[in-house]
Amino acid sequence: MPSVLVDTGYFLSDERNAHAGIRPDAIAKDDWVSKAYEQTNVDIVNVSSHDLSYFSRALVKAEFDRRVGSNPLLRRLVSANTMSESPAIRTPAPFIVQEVLSREAGATKPLRVAFIGLTETTPAAPPGFKFIDPAEAARRTIPGARSKADVVIALAKVSSEEAARIAREAPGIDVIIAGNSVSLEQSFTPPFYTGQTLVVFTPFETRMLGELRFYRGAQGKFTTRQRFIVLDEFAIPEDPAAKKFVDASTAAESQARDNSKALLDTWLAGVSRRSAVREPVTAGKSGTDYVTSAACNQCHAAQYMKWANSAHAHATDPLPARSAEFEASCLGCHATGSGPAATEQLKSAVALSVQCEQCHGPGGGHVARPAKGYGRVADMKAACVGCHSAETSPGFNVAAAWEKIKH
Repeated sequence: MPSVLVDTGYFLSDERNAHAGIRPDAIAKDDWVSKAYEQTNVDIVNVSSHDLSYFSRALVKAEFDRRVGSNPLLRRLVSANTMSESPAIRTPAPFIVQEVLSREAGATKPLRVAFIGLTETTPAAPPGFKFIDPAEAARRTIPGARSKADVVIALAKVSSEEAARIAREAPGIDVIIAGNSVSLEQSFTPPFYTGQTLVVFTPFETRMLGELRFYRGAQGKFTTRQRFIVLDEFAIPEDPAAKKFVDASTAAESQARDNSKALLDTWLAGVSRRSAVREPVTAGKSGTDYVTSAACNQCHAAQYMKWANSAHAHATDPLPARSAEFEASCLGCHATGSGPAATEQLKSAVALSVQCEQCHGPGGGHVARPAKGYGRVADMKAACVGCHSAETSPGFNVAAAWEKIKH
C-alpha cells in the first residue's frame, strides 16, 4: 500500500547541560537517531522546539550546504512557525508536498499531500531563531499548501488544547496529527473534529506506530481510519540488523559520557601537577604568564578576600558533579589561563575557577615588576558578557553583579 512515513516532532533527545545546551552524550544519541531516520526512509520530519537546538548549527547556510549531500534528512525538515533571524541561517520549509501513488482504479495522477510543520514555543528558540504563534503560522501557510496539494496535513508538536485552537483559528487543514503526549497516560487521546478538521494524536515515546488511512469517495471527499500498532516483542519480531544498530547507538552514547569524564579527569590531574611544580615568579617572568590569585594576595589582601568569598572562586566546583556535560570549551569560563582554541585548553588552562587574571589579564609581568596601570578593565560589560551571555546566564545584570564583587 502506498504510504508516507512522518514524525510530529520531539524525536531527538533534549537533555540539556547547566547552560541549556545539549549535552555531548545527548548529541551522540541524536546523531544516531538522525542516521536511523535516514535508513528507515522517514519522509517528513516536523522540527519541534525540542529538536531545533540540535539542527540549529546545520541550518547555518554554509554548514547546510556542506552537510546536506551526506545528510539528506535536512531537506525533509519542516516547520512553519520557526523563523530565522539572520540572513546566514536557513528557515525550515513551512510545508513540503509529498506525492503518493494512488491505488484507485483508473487513477492517472498521484495524490499530492502537503505537510505543514508546527511546534509549541517552549523551550525558547536557540540564538538566530524565533518562534511565532503556530495558529498564525498555519493561517499564513495554508493557502500556498492548498494550492499545491489535494490534502493538507499539519504535523504539530502541541498540546491537545493547542491543536484544537489551531483547527479553529486556521481552517483549511484537513488533518492535524498532534504529538501531544507527555506521559504514558496520554497515549490514547481519542480523535475529534474541530469544524472540518480532524485532530488525531501520536502515541507516547513511539511505543506504538500510528497509522492514518485515507479513503476517497465517489465525490472526491476523503474519509479516514486511524489505528495504533503496538511495537513490542510479541507483536513485532526483533530485527537483527535493527538490534545491531540500536546497540551501536547505545555504545556511542555511553562512550560520549566516558569521554567527557575522562577529559575532565585529565584536566583536573594536569592542574594538580602544574600547581605542585609552580615556580616562584621572577623578575624576568613574562607578562603572558598566569600566576593565580594566590600571588595577587601578597599585595592586594582585601581584594583577594573579596574574590575568595565570591562565586568566581568556586566556578570549577560544579564541573566534577556534571562530568557527563564536560567539554573543553567549559574551561573558557570555568577556569583561568585557557588558550583561545578548544583543542589547546587542556594544555594551557593553569588554574581552577575564575581567578583575578580572568578579568585583569596574565599577572606574571606585574608581579615581577609591580607598577600602576596593570589590570584596568576598559569595558566591564564586554568583559562580563563574554561568559555571562543570555544563554549561560539569563537575566544577568552587569551593575547588580558588580555590586557583589566590587573591589
